[in-house]
Amino acid sequence: MDADDETDEIDEHTWPEELVAAGAVHAWIASALPGRPEVVGPILIYIAKEWGVTASFALTGAGPAREVVFKACLLPRFAAPAARIYPLLDRLCPGAVPHILATRTLPDGACWLLFDAFEGMPVAEADGMDALARTLARIQVAVAAAPAAEKDGLPRAPVTEAVAWFDATLSDVRGRYAAFWQREGRELAAQFHLPPDIAGRIEAYRPHVAAWARELERCGWPLTIDHVDLHGENAVVRPDGGILIFDWEEANLSCPLFSLDRLLDDARELEGERTTEIGRYTPAERALRDAYLAALPWGTADARSRAFDLALCLAPLKTAYEAGALAETLSWPEGAPHIAAWAFGRALPRWERMAMES
Repeated sequence: MDADDETDEIDEHTWPEELVAAGAVHAWIASALPGRPEVVGPILIYIAKEWGVTASFALTGAGPAREVVFKACLLPRFAAPAARIYPLLDRLCPGAVPHILATRTLPDGACWLLFDAFEGMPVAEADGMDALARTLARIQVAVAAAPAAEKDGLPRAPVTEAVAWFDATLSDVRGRYAAFWQREGRELAAQFHLPPDIAGRIEAYRPHVAAWARELERCGWPLTIDHVDLHGENAVVRPDGGILIFDWEEANLSCPLFSLDRLLDDARELEGERTTEIGRYTPAERALRDAYLAALPWGTADARSRAFDLALCLAPLKTAYEAGALAETLSWPEGAPHIAAWAFGRALPRWERMAMES
């Protein structure tokens, strides 16, 4: 689940001229590419939100006609990092991420990005989840090994901040979400099996969360790229069989294992089963987990397995915290109760089982 599930007033498939002037985009694309091609479009609008726009344009008049993808990151908190993340990933892992053609930072802090268009079938439809996990691991290993100077300026979310994520999200639960889940969000609470005393249940695990974060930190996992919103629709299987992962603008440097949480959800849904308990994976979840951990070079197999279980206890907190921060940036008065419900629906069973086994 991601922030797109929160509602806004913008038609997500109509060009938002009030946010991004199409004429200015045409002029920039033409000036950024050799031969100043003629720009037609947008020919397809993938998404238009108050925080970003993605659409494809056709190029004619300068060589063979082709298609490019334009992306506007309108929030400065994502725009500045995106202008660095995409060139870095393209340089380190060409073919596994979109090939970036140009970037532009605007005076208001927004960022425009231009990519080569790519073809492929969404991983969720192409039975490519395990290959996606291995590709993610390859990208994370490459970013971890890159010189520190190449990662300067990228946002960081180290495991040491887990208790801060916990406290901020618990404050939101007490201040807004619990009341919402008891009234107009009752169906949401039922869907994710949230207990009536949700705030108290969460608060009881604070010492455990602190201990799990300390243990995971001691494991020495390198700080590398966490996609933040990796799911089966944010990656494609290309015609040559390779995996390409996109939508990296919200990524940050964190524990790599966090990126698997959303993918596990997709694997379970594709399999038609449901479990949120650590150590009780469905066959598809276990295959995804094993493919990913086997592709990582750090630690022993047992150490990777233990760290993965610890990371699954903390990943929902990170998701809920980052959704709340985005909601605050966008001045959503209700915050992000839908994402928090999804997150705690996953976290509480995991915490209960992990606490019992500790």
